Amino acid sequence: MRDGRVIIVGAGQAGVNCALALREYGLAGDVTLLSDEPHEPYDRPPLSKELGGAPSPIVKREELTEKSIVLRLGTAASAIDRASKTLTLNDGTTLPYDTLVLATGGGARVLPSLPPDGRRVFVLRTLDDARAIDRASQVARNALVLGGGWLGLETAAALRGRGCEVTLLEAAERLCARSVPAEISAYLHDLHNSHGVRIITGTAASITASPDGITAQWNGTSAMFDMAVVAIGLTPHDALARRAGLACQDGVLTDDLGRTDDPAIFAIGDVARIRIGNDTQRLESWKHAIAQGHRAAQAICGAPVSAPEAPWFWSEQYDKLIQVAGLPHPSLTLLAAETEPHPLWRYSTGGETRAVIGVNRARDLRQAHRTLSTSPLKVSA
Repeated sequence: MRDGRVIIVGAGQAGVNCALALREYGLAGDVTLLSDEPHEPYDRPPLSKELGGAPSPIVKREELTEKSIVLRLGTAASAIDRASKTLTLNDGTTLPYDTLVLATGGGARVLPSLPPDGRRVFVLRTLDDARAIDRASQVARNALVLGGGWLGLETAAALRGRGCEVTLLEAAERLCARSVPAEISAYLHDLHNSHGVRIITGTAASITASPDGITAQWNGTSAMFDMAVVAIGLTPHDALARRAGLACQDGVLTDDLGRTDDPAIFAIGDVARIRIGNDTQRLESWKHAIAQGHRAAQAICGAPVSAPEAPWFWSEQYDKLIQVAGLPHPSLTLLAAETEPHPLWRYSTGGETRAVIGVNRARDLRQAHRTLSTSPLKVSA
């Protein structure tokens, strides 16, 4: 399709890059980009690494205008009529489409017993979330971070950088237990300990909020905190797809180009769950979102489709740039390890290198990334 109308719901990395790529690959028809936020499209990775401040733009409005891409801010979609190929917006108006791209991302998972209130209890997903945490951290003496995944660790590092005393609670036995092998968890644990973060793993806590602060109790210990950040993962925004009858499973089910079971609808980015054989995978990654946007645009335009790349991820904590090439599933075998001052680990399965993780080793990681398998799926445990 080179002259149809394309609507993209969501203006994050996946949505914006899809819109730009549609023009790059020859689409002459209308392109409309919808965002339910009031802000110009911005990068999410700096939010947890920096907290607040000026947002890092994904694209300038002038570039969208030059490419005849219509950006509508503060505009949410409420319903899809697949039969008539129309999208209903939150103000009741409808827009016709020839192809619809769902890049709706996800929202921060919350604890029902500790709902975010924007005063003492926070989540971190949007620019407004980051700014609210930044304001609170300027007066807080101590902070509680719930969740020992990448988001929780980056948040803990950012709060320490603001002078807060930080306690991090993780229910699993080790940090990032679902995403990395034990050696990496141990390195992350030592890194945060060395910067004064108190880490409690392998225990459930009882946490309550009151006007006086946050009370946490675990293993006979009770502590008070001025603020708490809940960083326990992402819930994909697939409700719009579900209401339209699209196949979903903790995300919208797609093929490796983002096509859903409706040939006129694609899903990309954090909301997409890719089918490969009998397995599926959602990848929450900045680089993966960009690649999915391009590959979906190529499929929509009938252009040659780029070969997939191996996954790539990075995290900034204190003065450490931690880069991950491939998917470091906990079941992988440690192939080789280099020690301080700049550690590097190589992991394999079946004799094939599947993941490389390095700390302040950007050049080595770039080289390793080019040699890894392009499979988007985790290695089976």
